[in-house]
Amino acid sequence: MKKILMMLIILVAAANVFAQQQAVVVPDNRLYSRFQSEDIDNMLALSPQEIEYWNWFLNNGFVVKHTTPEIAHKYPPLKFFDKDTKTAGEDEVAYDEASFNIMAYAFEIFNDKSNMYRIGDTGYVVGIYSSAKLVSNYNKFLGR
Repeated sequence: MKKILMMLIILVAAANVFAQQQAVVVPDNRLYSRFQSEDIDNMLALSPQEIEYWNWFLNNGFVVKHTTPEIAHKYPPLKFFDKDTKTAGEDEVAYDEASFNIMAYAFEIFNDKSNMYRIGDTGYVVGIYSSAKLVSNYNKFLGR
């Protein structure tokens, strides 16, 4: 009887560990500004860690700073992203910190340097971290 009880306890413990490792990944709603629903479903099915990364990127992959309009105009304008055509659209002309969603815009991630965009004539600039910095920061986030 003790052996059966011990086996049952081990099985329950193993099931708990497995369940924790198979945590459900929930895409942030802001991702739907960049990706089609089918694309998100495919990532969830084939590579849920990609969704986890983009969820993290939404809050950690860029910085918004205020500077003078003269300095801001040295950078290209931030443009809306059309997820259907995968192209850049109209320029963004305003900045609202509470509703800003980086995934709604066309941006490029460079391997070894940050990439800057200006937001209209507001004096705000958006800096997208380099791929190297993103990988480093994400690994720190994951505890690696």
